Amino acid sequence: MIRTSAIISPGTFPCTTAILQGSPFQVFQLAKEAGYDCVQLTIKGPGDYSVPELQELMQKYSLTISAMATGRIYTVDGLSMASEDEENRQLCLQRLMSLADISAQLGRPAIVIGAVRGLFRDASSPEIYYRQFDRSLRELTAYCEPLAVPVILEADDHLEADAFCDPQETLDYVRQIDSPVLFMYLDTMHLYNEHLDPAEIIRTFGRHSFSIDISGENRCAPMDSAMDFPAILQAIRESGFSGILTFEMPPSPPEENYIHSLRYIKDLLETGDGPLSPYL
Repeated sequence: MIRTSAIISPGTFPCTTAILQGSPFQVFQLAKEAGYDCVQLTIKGPGDYSVPELQELMQKYSLTISAMATGRIYTVDGLSMASEDEENRQLCLQRLMSLADISAQLGRPAIVIGAVRGLFRDASSPEIYYRQFDRSLRELTAYCEPLAVPVILEADDHLEADAFCDPQETLDYVRQIDSPVLFMYLDTMHLYNEHLDPAEIIRTFGRHSFSIDISGENRCAPMDSAMDFPAILQAIRESGFSGILTFEMPPSPPEENYIHSLRYIKDLLETGDGPLSPYL
C-alpha cells in the first residue's frame, strides 16, 4: 500500500524542502487533518526534537515518522560522509549513528543519505571521495542492521551532488553493498534536473525504491509543474512501487500547499488505470 508523508521542520530556520513548518504539535495536527499517513523529520542532531514528545504525538495523531532528512548535517555543520579529513568523517558518522538510535525509538524511520554524502571537494580526488563514502556507508549500515533501521541512498542531481545522480548507478551500488537495511530512493525534481523522463525512470526503478519524493521543478507544487504528473503517477502504479510518496517543497505559495498537493496526487492515484501493485 502506498503511503504519503509530509516533510516537516521546526520552523526555527529557513527551509525550502519542508511542506509543513512549525512546532511538532502544530505540524502533526495539520498533517493528520490533511490526510497524510506519515511525516518526515528535517533533523541534524539529537537535540532538534524531543523523542518523548514525538512518541506522544505519533500516538495521539496515529501518524508514523517515515524518515529523517539529514542534509543539514552537511549544509550547516559541514560534516561529510566522504571527507578525506578522518576526524570530520568520523564526526559525521557518529551523528548519523546517533540518529539511528533515535530512529529505533520512533518506529524505525529511514536515515536519508542525500546532501550528507558531501561533494568531491571534500577529498583531494574523486577516488578518495568514493573510498571514504564507501567506508562510511558500510559502517553506517552495519550499525543500523541490528537496529533494523533503514538507510536510503538518494539518486540526486548534479546541481546538488557529484555522485550517485544516475538511478542505475545508485541501484547498482546499493546492490553492491548488499545490506538488508539499504535501499535507493528517487525524487521527481532530481530526475527532471538530470534531463531524464521521471515517468520512464520511475516505471523502471520504482519497485526498487523505498520512497519517491514528489515535487515539480524548483520544488514547485506538482499541480503547478511543467512535469507530466498524470504520467508520473501512472508509472508509479505500473512500477510495482508500494513505498512512501514524500511531499518535498516549501509550504507556500500557494497557501495550504500541503493540502492542495496531497489532494492532487491522491486524485491521480485513485483515477489511474489498473490496481496498485504490491511492493516487490
